[in-house]
Amino acid sequence: MSVVYFLLLVGVLVVIHELGHFVAAKVLDVRVMRFSLGYGRPLVRVTVGETEYQLAVFPLGGYVRILGVAGEDGESLPSRSFVSRPLWQRLVIIFAGPLANLVLAVAIYFAFFAGHTALPASVIGDVLPDGPAAQAGLAPGDRIVEVNSSPVRYWEDLEDAVRRSANTELHFRVMRNGKAFERYLTPTRITIRERNGRATSGGWIGITHAPFTPVLGVIDAQSPAGQAGLRTGDRIISVDGAPVKNWTEVHQRLGKNPHRTALVFLRATEVPGAPHVHALDAGFADLVPTTRIDDKLRRETYTGIERGEMFVARVAPGSPADSAGLLPGDLIVALDGRPVTHWVDMDQRLLAEPDRTFRLTWRRATASGGYETLNAELTQVRRNELDEFGHTTVRLVFGARNDVDRGTGETVALEGRMGYAVSKAVERTGETVRAMVSGFLQIIAGKTPNALGGPLTMYHAASVSGSQGWDRFWLLLALISVNLALINLLPVPTLDGGHLLVFASEALLRRPMSARARERVQLAGMIIVAIIAVLALRNDVIQYFLR
Repeated sequence: MSVVYFLLLVGVLVVIHELGHFVAAKVLDVRVMRFSLGYGRPLVRVTVGETEYQLAVFPLGGYVRILGVAGEDGESLPSRSFVSRPLWQRLVIIFAGPLANLVLAVAIYFAFFAGHTALPASVIGDVLPDGPAAQAGLAPGDRIVEVNSSPVRYWEDLEDAVRRSANTELHFRVMRNGKAFERYLTPTRITIRERNGRATSGGWIGITHAPFTPVLGVIDAQSPAGQAGLRTGDRIISVDGAPVKNWTEVHQRLGKNPHRTALVFLRATEVPGAPHVHALDAGFADLVPTTRIDDKLRRETYTGIERGEMFVARVAPGSPADSAGLLPGDLIVALDGRPVTHWVDMDQRLLAEPDRTFRLTWRRATASGGYETLNAELTQVRRNELDEFGHTTVRLVFGARNDVDRGTGETVALEGRMGYAVSKAVERTGETVRAMVSGFLQIIAGKTPNALGGPLTMYHAASVSGSQGWDRFWLLLALISVNLALINLLPVPTLDGGHLLVFASEALLRRPMSARARERVQLAGMIIVAIIAVLALRNDVIQYFLR
């Protein structure tokens, strides 16, 4: 199937590109001599009108032959030849190929987004402590219906409004339990970083669409939670008969007063004979909190229930976390002496200063039933990793991971699905164009020379995406279609961009380029294309044979 995916990928891209030239030439009444699906010896050939259509033996795309483009004699039909047409018509015919590839990308993205029937709603899943939203009194379950008097229905609309308004006060109209109220809050400017080095900056108010699931952890077996039979990984579904959907609700209902509390929870148990299948069993716990005095002589209610997401599930061998001594089951409690309440908070603090040495604090259960507090210094490292398509990426490595999935936020029916699909398709294509242009500039600047791939890279990408399903394959097709359009627009002779460059030169000089000059330009273009092909093939060989 890998060969089929590759042939389909290349075939569709090239045929659509050539079809663009073909349609533009037909519309402008320029003679099209041949349109071929595939290359080489024709298997089937049919002449319709003045155009010959053929199916060739090698199914790697196709080509269109237009009178006058490759130097054919157009004297017999001077008005139907490409070279005899006005400059604007030649520009349209040449540009139609890359345009067809861009239209293909828009069409694929349109089909993808048109399949959406619901979108994440502008309903808060959880609120991060000490953020602008928490300070303004927003709570999980609140529905944001207006921002600065503009209606808001979807989460992405809310995100965009907040992201664009760093350090600018916003007026929120909120619905809670059927009642409306208003809040004013000012997003703070933050930078969200990823471990591959990408970063985005914008406004932030400390809310999430997906709730932090109420999965608990127990590090102290002698605590009230341990004595009640609770274990790390249990998911609380109700407290004293009141359902809970997120960790914020658990925190609000537990620990304020030391009274007996009834908990209902779900616990995953392995199914005998099926090691990767788990069943959820309901359980009941009678929790009796105790009161203790903290380091500042303040009374606090102690349950022993910790956030499950802050428990380490896996530690990569040889990673900074492994060298620091972290083990699965440890509970991370502080970074540089500052408490950490969510894994994403700790991760962003680590990413903010990638080269700094941090002091990590965690707790570990002891054999006697209690726990000990441990500390260690660690510095993250950068390592080369292969993504699913075999590309080498540099990632910042911490080495410890948790095992708690985020919850599912509320969705709402999509209104105006076709209009939404059109706007998102154009937006996604524009984003892809910008990303590709940035990538080209980095290659030209020598920053990412290995990013240039050849036929083996395309074959591998087609194989991987095809094995993941047709959705992934068509999205890859859209991505490469944009890539092909931009490559063809490069001002390199023999490419469409080279033709556009020649036409622009002739327009400035106000005379056609001489035959000898055209030959030199074509030769230069062939040399440039050959160099690019050699570099791409070199990268393919290194990537798939010498690695």
